[in-house]
Amino acid sequence: MEKIGQRLYFISFILTVLSVVFTLIITARQRELFYFSFYVAMFGLFVERKNIRLPKMDISYAIIMIGLVKIIWTLVLYRHMQGYGFGVTQLDAGKKLVVGGVLIFYITHFSHYLTTFNYRRYLLAAFTLAFVLATGYGIYQVYHGIERIDLSTNRATIAAYIYSTLSILLIYLLIKLKNSTGYRIATAAIIIVSFLIVVMTGTRAAILSHLLLILLMMLFHFRKIHLKQLLIVMALVGLAGVASYGKYIKPKIEQTSTEIMLYQKGDDLSSLGSRFSLWHVGLDIFSRHPFGNTVEARHTQAAEIIAKNPKNQAALIYVDSHLHDELLEVASLQGIVGLLAVLFFYVYIITKSLVQKNTPLLMIGCCMMVYGLTDVLLISAESLLFYMICIALFARKNPQAISQ
Repeated sequence: MEKIGQRLYFISFILTVLSVVFTLIITARQRELFYFSFYVAMFGLFVERKNIRLPKMDISYAIIMIGLVKIIWTLVLYRHMQGYGFGVTQLDAGKKLVVGGVLIFYITHFSHYLTTFNYRRYLLAAFTLAFVLATGYGIYQVYHGIERIDLSTNRATIAAYIYSTLSILLIYLLIKLKNSTGYRIATAAIIIVSFLIVVMTGTRAAILSHLLLILLMMLFHFRKIHLKQLLIVMALVGLAGVASYGKYIKPKIEQTSTEIMLYQKGDDLSSLGSRFSLWHVGLDIFSRHPFGNTVEARHTQAAEIIAKNPKNQAALIYVDSHLHDELLEVASLQGIVGLLAVLFFYVYIITKSLVQKNTPLLMIGCCMMVYGLTDVLLISAESLLFYMICIALFARKNPQAISQ
């Protein structure tokens, strides 16, 4: 039975790793591989049922808890509606979170099987291939005149957040697993190329955060600054920034300045202005209805708020979609219970990574928190599956195997 368990674990692990490869180039294949990995994991859990030891607390529990809150919320408030109405988005996300939590539990709980094969090589190969394919696809889109790179997600913002996280984890794998001049050059090249691709997505949150997150990762991993290498990389990134300034960076700076000025004058019909309006209205809704809402009730409440304060009219256009903020979105729908579930996950993943000195897990948590300030990563299928997979691959019982 041990050999069967070992083979099932290997298959599930490989399918999970392959899912990373297809995340930004063929999203349908990403989902298929994710679910195949889960099905194999279920067989593995059945085979290993006598060896399962449930810990008092685990990161998979925190993820499953968020998923269950979303599922219960939908079943309670939308049970009488055909197809669950506007609740179907939350229901689908909840199901994926539960499935992701089970997969994370399986891969982390039986991580001792990792010693039976060279998993480091698979991780490095998969993240390298994923980065190369995504970068190539991005360049292809630029060549064919696409204004903002969106890869296979059809949303430039989600593509930017996933690509940024993917790049950071690849950089970590390179500096951790390889220590030679060639790999140091490759690391510098990835930092520069990834920054350029992020810039070409036109996603301001990622443009501002990407290099800072890389710096945080290196500081936490090395516990010190290698000044010479840092200056070289900064100089190269500076050159890349200068090269892309006129076409990509300068227009975004001007756009941001203009949108802030317009919002202050009462015009929120812009990308940034609509976000300000959504955040303002969403916070107001949560303060008045802390125990949750349906999507329809949230729309009605937003209309009432806007009627009294017309400054935030754009919020009414987008409020039925989401509030462009992870915490506000869950708070305005699932109320304080949903908010506490997500906050608990954030605190747990950061605390766990700091205690275990698990650098990649820390960066996954930081990326989810930082990018969750301007989007909803736990609802978007591509980002949700990607981050669940990354947690599964790096949140092991024995983090020293990969992170030390």
